Amino acid sequence: MKQQTFSNLQTHWKFRYCHGGTLRKSSKGRGARPLSSKDPIHLVFKVNKSAVTKGLRSARSFSLLNILLKKYARKFFVRIEQFSIQSDHIHILIRGGKRSAVQSFLRVVAGQFSQCLTDTFTRRHEGEKVWKHRPFTRVVKGFRPYIVVRDYIQLNELEALGRPYSKTRLRGLSEEQLRELWA
Repeated sequence: MKQQTFSNLQTHWKFRYCHGGTLRKSSKGRGARPLSSKDPIHLVFKVNKSAVTKGLRSARSFSLLNILLKKYARKFFVRIEQFSIQSDHIHILIRGGKRSAVQSFLRVVAGQFSQCLTDTFTRRHEGEKVWKHRPFTRVVKGFRPYIVVRDYIQLNELEALGRPYSKTRLRGLSEEQLRELWA
């Protein structure tokens, strides 16, 4: 009976292609996770800073995350178009085939990331949870939103490498700034 009440939830039109993250705490993000086999998916993993002390950009964590992403993308036939690893979150732009393969990719990658970050392959993790929220996904519909997400992930990567942060960075970049972004 309780299961049926969740399936009838109506989400706001803004969030019909989004799931997880902070949306999960409200009724907006409690429907089924929207996934697409044709359109790209923007995926965000947010880590608890207290659970992972050195952050995701430390040399060991960064190389482990790169290896795991590539390994499981091959295994589940998911194409990673772009990714950016920050100190406390990861942005990934993927395209998948079957819905079940993308779901498996999300589940396995989240589990393997948390096991590697806390070294809990043989023992149980007793500290805080590794992930702050469930993975946020958004199906990117259309070419302009795809360009915006792609530029956003590139900008995040450059900021992780040392580019100064600006609050007005997402208000539209000039053509010169776009060329500099992708140079």
